[in-house]
Amino acid sequence: MHRLISETQSAFVRGRQILDGVLIANEVIDEAKRLKKKVLLFKVDFEKAYDSVDWDFLDFVMGKMHFPTKWRNWIRECISTSWVSVLINGSPSKEFKMERGLRQ
Repeated sequence: MHRLISETQSAFVRGRQILDGVLIANEVIDEAKRLKKKVLLFKVDFEKAYDSVDWDFLDFVMGKMHFPTKWRNWIRECISTSWVSVLINGSPSKEFKMERGLRQ
């Protein structure tokens, strides 16, 4: 698994918390202030990232990472057969088939 997930990833990994990154950033800022050093921090937040995952690209990446074809087919089947609805003013819409993105 270490080959697939960076040791710096703090979310969605057992034993790590999504706030770990925030705490580390705060420590960096506090240390820079204490030492009177100038720092530049850059935060990237991929808004609606799950909604924008392209299934063909996901399959391509899994192929490059040497996922077995059987696994890739299972993943594609799971994500391409999804039907969803959305809440509009508190009421669910008619169900529709997903064409991209991932369920959360």
